[in-house]
Formats: sequence, structure tokens, C-alpha cells
Amino acid sequence: MTEPDPAAEPNGERTFSGAQVPAVSGTDLDAFAAALPAWPGAEALPGLLIVAPHPDDEIAGAGGLLAAALEAGIPVRLVAVTDGEGSHPPEAIDPAELAAVRRSETAAALQVIAAAAGRPVPPVTRLSIPDGAVADHEEMLAGRLAELLDELPTGTWIAAPLRTDGHTDHDATGRAAFAAAATRPTCPVVEYPVWLWQHTPPTALPDDLAAAAVRLDVPERMRAVLPGALACFRSQVSLDCGVAVDRDPAAGPEAVVLPARVRERMCRDRQVLFVHPAAGFDDLYRHADDPWSVGQRWYERRRAALIMAMLPKPRFDRVFEPGCSIGMLSEQLAGRCEELICADVVPAAVDATRQRLAASGTGASVAVRCAGIEDWPAGSFDLIVISELAYYLSDASFHGFLASAAASLRPGGVVLAAHWRHPVPGGFRSAESAHAALAGIDGWTRHASYRDADVLIDVIGPDAPSVASQEFFA
Repeated sequence: MTEPDPAAEPNGERTFSGAQVPAVSGTDLDAFAAALPAWPGAEALPGLLIVAPHPDDEIAGAGGLLAAALEAGIPVRLVAVTDGEGSHPPEAIDPAELAAVRRSETAAALQVIAAAAGRPVPPVTRLSIPDGAVADHEEMLAGRLAELLDELPTGTWIAAPLRTDGHTDHDATGRAAFAAAATRPTCPVVEYPVWLWQHTPPTALPDDLAAAAVRLDVPERMRAVLPGALACFRSQVSLDCGVAVDRDPAAGPEAVVLPARVRERMCRDRQVLFVHPAAGFDDLYRHADDPWSVGQRWYERRRAALIMAMLPKPRFDRVFEPGCSIGMLSEQLAGRCEELICADVVPAAVDATRQRLAASGTGASVAVRCAGIEDWPAGSFDLIVISELAYYLSDASFHGFLASAAASLRPGGVVLAAHWRHPVPGGFRSAESAHAALAGIDGWTRHASYRDADVLIDVIGPDAPSVASQEFFA
């Protein structure tokens, strides 16, 4: 890790270093962690891409996560963003020599962790971005991370430092991870703290960050190896390479980047992570009110018109639309039903939908929820609309959707499914496979279908008379 540069902090904010007393004691940090919900477990991860801005951040910040993932046997890859050549002044050690030292330290630390887990050493992708200049290469980094995600299983998690960790390289790496996830929205992001607790106590966390906090209990047999793995970074824990930047030589052994008390905090049995399951979608809406331009494109207006034309009844009693986005389709559905429940995992999308439906004055009873597909609403429905969503659901979530739809669809009700037919980056399944799974539910059939080169729309549900049969065929 390279020491934070207080001079680089705007207006003197978050000026800190490892030489200072941390903002939270180990005891208080343990108490905070103990009260958090538990990390769901590395076993559920399809893969893990750990992004380390400097050599040693993968242990200092993500060591517990790395250990848990390796022990669980999931695919892990490390991205070394810089070679850490800026942690010491050039008069103490040549930057190229220091970079080589720090690369070898990473290799040694990974060997310690992997040996304890009984797994192969995870591969390392080195980007060699200049130390201290990650923000200048943020866009390139995000693109490279997106490419690496394509080489790992669909739904791989990205682990990166917090966007507010306090070091410019760490913050930029965190932002790049979110930007990469926005191009592969099936990939959640987990933020890990490196310097956070040096300047911010848990009581001062912003509400949204505090809500994302979880407790990782480091696997018991891996706990003892974390201090040894961190000790492999001799350039950071000793004076072998001289006194680090922004250190007082008069401090003696404490003039290292990672003093003993800082290392002790980084290697605790309980660690705090910040999990963002919908990070990619959040980032999309952070940069655009309408990320898919559904309000501007003729394709989207035409698709919505096709959907509404294919509904088998002029009005419905109770409708559920998960993944409603900004509510363009919701507004039209509200005009065709007595009660509409729609949901999205992104708060910004939920707010936009609420505003749109409140202004439309459709007269329907409308509820807009900030919820995922797993949080299925109570009661039954005569119409369920799943549009541009199925390919983003993990296998477990999609199977849960199928079960919930089958259990809550009323006799004579239908599911309308509409999805893009072209490849979706990071998607779990195609439109065709998603619709086939719906049509494969016992007793269900396709009542109507439309397809062209771009979109597939199906009306699916239990066997029922056709529209004409219901209206005027005897």
C-alpha cells in the first residue's frame, strides 16, 4: 500500500496516516461487526475478482475475503492495479527496484494464503498503472475490469476498496469497479476498507454505507495465516527499503507504512465489508436518469405498444411488474388494471416510477416497492409482467421467480415476458431460454407470441380459451 498523501486531500479533509491513532479501536470495531448481518458466504459466489490498487491491499483490506473464497474453492483472480513504486522516496530505493520487491511480496503472501486453504495460488493480472495516478487512468481501468469479468463465471463479484477509503488511488479503484459493474450489471460489488477506520469510526458512516455493511467471520483455520501473509510485505512493515514517504525517521520502527497496531486491526477474526448486490444498476442510474433511453427510442415505444396489444384482456384486477425501471411501461399498465404493484432494486428508479405514476392520474391503486425478485409480494395476480429482467437474474433467483409466479398466478391469469434477443453482457440466459422455462411450467402454454430480430414477447400461462373464444365464440 502507498501511504495516503494528506496534501492531496481537498480542504484538508481526511488527513491521516498509519502513524496516527486509528479513529476506532479494535474492541469497538469488533462490537460494531458483531451486530452486523453475516456475510452470506463465499460458497454462493460464482467467482471473485479482487482489485488491489497497491501490493498488500489484497491482504490488508481483502485478506479475510480472499481466504474465505479460496477455502470455498471458488475461482479467484487478483488485479494488481499499480506496482506500488511510490510508497518510498526514490532516494531511499529506486522505484523500479521497489516495484519488483513489492511484486515478489504479493507472490509470497498469496502463497501463504493459498497453502493454508489447500488451493492453487490465484492468478494475478498486473496493470502497472503509475502509483498515485490511478484517477488519471480510471476509465481504462474500468474497461479492463469489464474485460476480465468476461473471463470469469457469470455473476462474478468484484471486490475493491471503498470509493471513500481516503487514498486517491483507492477511491479511484473503487469508482472503476462500480463503472465496470455498470457494464455487467449481474456482477455485484463488495467494498473493503483499508484506511477507512483510520479516519472514520463506524458511528460516522453515511446511512447508505452503513446499510451495506456485513460481517465476515474469517474461516477458523485461515485466521492464523493472515498476520503471516501481511508480514510478507516487508517493504511496508519494516525499514528494509528505508523510511516510507510522509514518515518521520525519528520515529524509528514506527516509521513504517503499516505499524503493528494498524496490522492488528487489518487481521481481525471479524471483518467488515460493504456489499452492493445491485451495484451495476445503481451506477447506471447514478450517471443517467434513463440509462436505456426508454423515453426517447422508437424501439422502446414500439415494444411497449406490442406488449399492451398482446394482453389478452382489456383490464386486469391485480398486476405485478418486477424490474419496473423508471416506470414507462408501468404507466401504461396502470391504465389497464385496478391494482398495480411494481418494484425495482434501484432507489433512483423507484423514485422516478413513483413520480411518473403520481403525475399520470391513472386511477389505479399503485404501490411501488424498492425490492428484488426474492421479495415477492403477498397475494395473487391475474397478470405478471417480466420485461428486460430475466437475463439479469442468477440461476437461484430465476428459479425462485418461476416458483413464485406459478404459485401466485390466478386461474385464467397470464405472465407476459418481453426480452431483448441480442447478447446481454454478463447475462445469465437468453430471451429464448427464459421464455422456454416459463412455458415449461407444468400446465402452462404459450397463448401468444411475437418475435423479430430484436425482441421476443410471449404471453404464457395455464391453458385457457382464446381472446375470441372468451368474447364471442361459443
